[in-house]
Amino acid sequence: MKTTNWLTRVVLSAACLTAVVMTSTVGLCAPKKAAAKPTAEPKPCVKKEAKPCVTAPTTQPAAQEPCTKDGAPAPKVMPAERGAKNNRQPRRMWATSYRWAKAPKLVVEKWLTDKPDTKGKYVLIEFWATWCPPCRRSINLLNKFHKKYRKELVVIGLSEESEADVRKFKKPKVEYFSAIDTKQRMKKEMGVFGIPHVIIVEPGGYVIWEGFPLLKDYELTEEIVEKILEVGRKIKAAKAKAAREAEDAKKKKK
Repeated sequence: MKTTNWLTRVVLSAACLTAVVMTSTVGLCAPKKAAAKPTAEPKPCVKKEAKPCVTAPTTQPAAQEPCTKDGAPAPKVMPAERGAKNNRQPRRMWATSYRWAKAPKLVVEKWLTDKPDTKGKYVLIEFWATWCPPCRRSINLLNKFHKKYRKELVVIGLSEESEADVRKFKKPKVEYFSAIDTKQRMKKEMGVFGIPHVIIVEPGGYVIWEGFPLLKDYELTEEIVEKILEVGRKIKAAKAKAAREAEDAKKKKK
């Protein structure tokens, strides 16, 4: 009886030991669960002043202001033009308005190209400088006008810089007529204090378009130039017709 009890105790002890070993092994081999990462609550994008953050644009918008010198006056706000009520901003001028008035005489210190023949043609004059970014942006547009309308429109760039400064400027290339006037005589007479400033003069000498050619809602475009020249074509055709009729009348009298 004692032997049986002793054997029973041995068997039970061995079984318990086996169970402990197996439990430990399973615990060691079982994959551990990754600790759950705390979910961060989204924070609103606000500045210190509690104003909504605005993501900066990837590209900078084109400048809507001409180049001016320190101390220049504020631009002049012009009266609303007919049909311009839907424009987003009033028309501003960085010069004295000469629209519908006789243009001052074009005074040039030196032509850097051949002197153009302006007789019977529209004349576009731009006051500009090589150091002015908006002036550089308008060059390709003026090149286009020069190529397309050279029989009707003379395009002139007038700079107050030295001949050397203008001649060393290469990109973009100026393909229209170019001149300098370091004394700024015409520019001062027209009260220009922001460049580029453009005027378009009709064959009779009156200014029919003026302003900063890149001004939003008032840009100088090919469509505008085409409309201006179309008026000139009609006037020219009417004069030619009148001349023919007068000539025919003379012949009939003979």
